[in-house]
Amino acid sequence: MWWKTHAIFITFYATSVSGGMEISMSEEKQHINHKWGILFTVVIMTFMTTLDTSIVNIALPVMMSQMNVTMSSVEWVASIYLIVTCATILIFGRLGDTMGKVPIFQFGVLLFTISSLLCSITHSLPFLIMMRALQGLGGAAALATNQGIITESFPTEERGKALGFVATFVALGSMAGPTIGGLILSILPWPFIFIINIPIGFVSLIVGLKTLPRRKLAHSGRMDIKGALLMTMSIVLIFIPITLLQNGVTWSLMLMLGVGVLLLTLFFIVERCTEDPLIPLRIFRNKMFIINLITMLTIFIAIGAHNILLPFYLQDARAFGPGLAGILLTVTPVVIAVVGPLSGILSDRIGCELPTMLGLFFNATGMLLIVFLTKFTPIGILVCFLFVIALGAGLFQSPNNSLVMGSVLNSELGLAGSLAGLMRYMGMSIGVTLSTSMLYNRMSAKIGYPVTNYVQGRPDVFLYGLHWVYATLAAIVLLGATFTVVRFIYAKKNKTVST
Repeated sequence: MWWKTHAIFITFYATSVSGGMEISMSEEKQHINHKWGILFTVVIMTFMTTLDTSIVNIALPVMMSQMNVTMSSVEWVASIYLIVTCATILIFGRLGDTMGKVPIFQFGVLLFTISSLLCSITHSLPFLIMMRALQGLGGAAALATNQGIITESFPTEERGKALGFVATFVALGSMAGPTIGGLILSILPWPFIFIINIPIGFVSLIVGLKTLPRRKLAHSGRMDIKGALLMTMSIVLIFIPITLLQNGVTWSLMLMLGVGVLLLTLFFIVERCTEDPLIPLRIFRNKMFIINLITMLTIFIAIGAHNILLPFYLQDARAFGPGLAGILLTVTPVVIAVVGPLSGILSDRIGCELPTMLGLFFNATGMLLIVFLTKFTPIGILVCFLFVIALGAGLFQSPNNSLVMGSVLNSELGLAGSLAGLMRYMGMSIGVTLSTSMLYNRMSAKIGYPVTNYVQGRPDVFLYGLHWVYATLAAIVLLGATFTVVRFIYAKKNKTVST
């Protein structure tokens, strides 16, 4: 089966880079002493994945025009990456716990780099979508293990700071993506946007061979093959029809969705009876962990929708060129790059609950402000709106990452990291699907006939749908903020009881 083939390849690669994953205690201590080198190596890959995502988003309108395809078709370039990542990230998280996080991480870097090269040599939309799926597989392997590697390498009192640097490099990747992407698109064809990943991936691989620790595993465990297959098939069969529903409801899509839900139900039944499951269901009894994941899901729904829609607002509704659009899109990551580390340091001193709560309230406020955008909104006002969104995201991400990873046992770090990654990418996938489906629905209602594309010469139709989407996003993020209030009260109550 396909998974066994991948497992054999990963095992071979893991052995080749780690020498069997057994090192002496002195070497282990040396790696721990070089924790900042470990952090740097991991965030290189984090930077690359966020750079790639932000470049792709700003390139979608150009791809749509040059390939002569519809907006709903070109969105698959973004959607397929998110779907594949969601479908496989838990599997790679489990492999990280059983085979070692570092080998799985570096396998992801290698696969992502190779698939980036393949993305850059095509002008065919179907082939590009397939290669983006391969990128999603590599990204899932790296992102399922990156937070676990960092959490293992840093003591509790420095964890917020370290995860804050992760948020910073996420922001820097997003910041560089629109700028570099806009510049590339101004002078070169769009396939060149993927070439930027290749040198970054190469550096991450080479540096990682020197800095990343090869810890001897306390236990090897077994891979839950049945659970892995059921999880992968269920997520694919659920998210693909949900994405396609934006073009209309058909019996085949509903059948596919029903089979996906059935397989997901079967997955949980199988996990209850499996001795070494893909997801130990006991982790869902951890109330704080679940609340942390829910709040993460809500803000990433908004982030996914915001990232996919704003480039179309700037380049279609406002008729800005890719260069100017790229500069405006850097506002959010620049703010996050500054606020993220400060929020992580602050959370190490005062706790994580208050920064995450404030972050979601600011983010929801910024989403609501977008409802007031028009075709003639001054750029300065737009920048202010984006600043509020970014301030909220920057305040939220580092402390919430620390809460997620700090609410589980050390033996569950790989699982926690992969579940956190799943929530991020599931949120972004839901955000893309929800926002585009609502956008087309409201645009169709406004213009009087079904549309699945930007209507040339009618920016008012696009803005009507856009305002509905952002009002909904604000409500979703406010729901997450409500959960942070519940978490704050719950944590305060438990602290009082314990003392």
